[in-house]
Amino acid sequence: MFKRFAWLALLAAVLFLAWRFGYPAALRYFFRVSGTVSVAQELLPSLPGANSMLFVVARNEGGVPVAVKKIINPVFPAKFEMSPSSLIMPDLLTRRLYLEALLNTHGQLGVFRHGDLKGASPESVSIRRKNLDITLSSAAK
Repeated sequence: MFKRFAWLALLAAVLFLAWRFGYPAALRYFFRVSGTVSVAQELLPSLPGANSMLFVVARNEGGVPVAVKKIINPVFPAKFEMSPSSLIMPDLLTRRLYLEALLNTHGQLGVFRHGDLKGASPESVSIRRKNLDITLSSAAK
């Protein structure tokens, strides 16, 4: 009886450790998000000139940025691909992500100034998603 209990306890401990440490590693390994960022027709005249930067940011379900892709001097429609090398907070990665794109000339992420453009994916996406379309649809005044 004790032997059976000991084996069940050992099995439970192994399964718990595999889930605790294997699950986040699997999320990081399988993380691949790609797509295209375009600009809404009404915002085409307000595109910044040279030295602009396009940031594609992936946020987890809690709103914390977990990955960033930076494209200098993008040509629209701009293609992007985020992989494990794009992760900035790999331990906070979740199965569903919210994507947003920001275009600016000052290079600061999280600061929305006059002339900056932004857009977001309409719904959350999986960590394995291709062919996403994000449209820069709002401008800072």
